[in-house]
Amino acid sequence: MKTFLTIACATMLGSLVVPNSASAIVPGHPRVNEVNGRLNNEQRRINNGVVTGRLGAGQANRLERGEQHIQRQENRDLAKNGGHLTFGEQRRLNHEENRESHRINHAEAHRGRLFHRFSRGR
Repeated sequence: MKTFLTIACATMLGSLVVPNSASAIVPGHPRVNEVNGRLNNEQRRINNGVVTGRLGAGQANRLERGEQHIQRQENRDLAKNGGHLTFGEQRRLNHEENRESHRINHAEAHRGRLFHRFSRGR
């Protein structure tokens, strides 16, 4: 129950702090659409990891904060350039998303090994 409440609070806080990335999708702006698509995919992976038990609440919270950081950076870049991303900004955001993706993979693999190791013998 405590884990569920922690996840619920983190999700609610994230939705209040970070604007909906779907609102920034503008047809004809492939750089923005690509970055937002990746952010949505990473969010789905984190949520799926929590539901399947491959991510713990603490891991999910840390990964959520990383995603929020990337979203805030994208929002700053969009505000600075009138709703557009430059090629350099897109590259930097993609690099940060690559790092976050590796963190998700590592967190899922680590949790999975511990979960399976302790659940087999008991």
